[in-house]
Amino acid sequence: MSASYIIEALVKNIRIPEYNPVFGIVEVQAVHVHAHKNIVMDHVDPSKWSPLIYNFRHYFGLGEVLGKTFRAET
Repeated sequence: MSASYIIEALVKNIRIPEYNPVFGIVEVQAVHVHAHKNIVMDHVDPSKWSPLIYNFRHYFGLGEVLGKTFRAET
C-alpha cells in the first residue's frame, strides 16, 4: 500500500488525560505536506483521498461530501 500524501510534523505537546490514561493527546505542528500529483489540483482534492477532513466548513471522507457546517454557503 502506498501513501498519497505524507505530513511532516513536529510534536509540540503530549498529554495523558487523568480521566482515561489509556490514550494520549498529541499536539503537532505541520511543517510540510508531500502529496502525490494525482490528488493535487490548485489544492489537494479531498475527493481523491480517504481521511475525514474539515475543508472550509465542509466535511469530506472516502471521496464524497459527508456534511457541512451551518456557515457553509454552498
